[in-house]
Amino acid sequence: MSSEQEDELQRRTLEAERDWHDKLYAANAATAFPESAEDFRRLYLKQHLTPFCDGGWNWWGDVQHEMLHRVGDVRGKRVLDYGCGFGMLGMYLGLCGAEVWGFDLSQSAIVTANRAAVRYGLPAQFAPMDAAELNYPDGFFDLAVGFGVLHHVVKYPQSGRQLYRVLKPGGMGVFQETLWDNPFINFARRFTTVDSDAGDALLTDRVIRSFAADFREVKLEKRHLLYMLKRLAALPPHNPAAPIKPRPFWRAVKSVDRQLLRLRPLRRYCGEVIVFLQK
Repeated sequence: MSSEQEDELQRRTLEAERDWHDKLYAANAATAFPESAEDFRRLYLKQHLTPFCDGGWNWWGDVQHEMLHRVGDVRGKRVLDYGCGFGMLGMYLGLCGAEVWGFDLSQSAIVTANRAAVRYGLPAQFAPMDAAELNYPDGFFDLAVGFGVLHHVVKYPQSGRQLYRVLKPGGMGVFQETLWDNPFINFARRFTTVDSDAGDALLTDRVIRSFAADFREVKLEKRHLLYMLKRLAALPPHNPAAPIKPRPFWRAVKSVDRQLLRLRPLRRYCGEVIVFLQK
């Protein structure tokens, strides 16, 4: 394939991904945010940062909770909400004292994010942008964070280099992702895969390390083996007034998982990962 054909294929892929996400975000914009910042914080904790086994509202709450715990204090730091969507992660970190910027491919998502930031009185700035052509200055951010975004951007050349460019020397990129190194998990995913136009790439250890080739340090902390079966469990309706209800069975499965993963060779088959990149 010639370079012109590769460029054209990439352009079509980008446009299809943008259109898919614009439609998704437009359909959910009206109900994305509650009225007050305090209601948003409370809802965000339930939706994203409560482990599934403790009653959380999504299957990835365990890793997302751990990721932000590892990020630590963000007060006064310049933080990039990388591939921000509605900007919820960035706004939550803004409420924790960070100076927040965010970008996403979807114009529809960015409009909703900026409206919510104004409503909550947060000095967060969100802009439509391509990960391979970031408009931020060199060495601008202390930290870049993202939940489930690398699998959208790794297929675009220069996206890893652009992330590296906008981080300060010693700056960190920290991301939560799912992995495709386990053939049994991959088989099950074939029955739940979203529309191909969503732009999902199949993330593996090798793909992540290729994306992060410019970084001084790349660390992949892999999580969950049997506990990945949680994706077969039903999620509760997102009722803001509903109490958190722990799931004792899944706590037990997670405990067994921890014991199994003491055997380091098994970690290569984990289904989730926290990615740490240091410039």
